[in-house]
Amino acid sequence: MSASDRRSVVILIDGASLFYAAASLGFEVDYERLLVRLNQGRRLLQAFFYTGISSGNQKQQAFLHWMQNHGYRVIRKELTVAPDGSRHANLAVEIAIDMLMFAEQCQTIVLVSHDDNLAYAANIATTKGVQIELVGIRGMIADGLMNLADQFIDLETIKSEIRRD
Repeated sequence: MSASDRRSVVILIDGASLFYAAASLGFEVDYERLLVRLNQGRRLLQAFFYTGISSGNQKQQAFLHWMQNHGYRVIRKELTVAPDGSRHANLAVEIAIDMLMFAEQCQTIVLVSHDDNLAYAANIATTKGVQIELVGIRGMIADGLMNLADQFIDLETIKSEIRRD
């Protein structure tokens, strides 16, 4: 890694996980403020936002278009309907691949997720020398993922910085 990459960062945001966490804390996220807070003045290589989409949802499409125009690369997957009627899109594979792809290109990966399915990829990324900053709510993150983090940022402690007015 070159000297210019020592302060470089890649941000990976599991949209559903962040939305659920923020809702449980009673606030809406200001995504411009979030990007500034997570970047912390480092050289941002890429900021990804992973989300499930509903075709025909114009409000969601407008939001994702806004995200793309404000520093995020949006990775989307069509929501599937489970037998119980719930809807979800599992983006763990996409997040894991991007995590491993950038592990040798940056100093730090900021992972905003509670998904324990990402623990194996995070572990492999750390063997490549990258530091993992994990962002979420302590009680929602599985131990397997928490134990791999070099730094943990509790959403509750930064919500005043990233809250939408």
